[in-house]
Amino acid sequence: MTRPTPIHYRGFWDVPRIFLVAHRDRLFLFDCPFSEELDDYPDVYAVFELPHGIDNALPKDWTTLADSAVARLGTVSVADVAFDPTRRKAIDVSVLDRFRTSDPTSRNRLVGAA
Repeated sequence: MTRPTPIHYRGFWDVPRIFLVAHRDRLFLFDCPFSEELDDYPDVYAVFELPHGIDNALPKDWTTLADSAVARLGTVSVADVAFDPTRRKAIDVSVLDRFRTSDPTSRNRLVGAA
């Protein structure tokens, strides 16, 4: 892992199934809820940008966090997220390089989607 960045997560099944990561003054939500249709977890995270300050008053039920998103950025394969050895403390933030993070007009467009 070349660029480890701390995460905060809830829900774990092999890997965190919902987690937050701060990067470049933005807050990202990676969400991979259980699918009744698949009877399993999907192999992709939906990635959202959350508004500033929401991490100061997080709800107990994180499954509602995506409803507060300022943008849905796209998806990322769970396999493409490099976790620390414990899979609970950090990710390699380079996974966010897939998203255009500097151009606000492109926040809803995914670059290099899995």
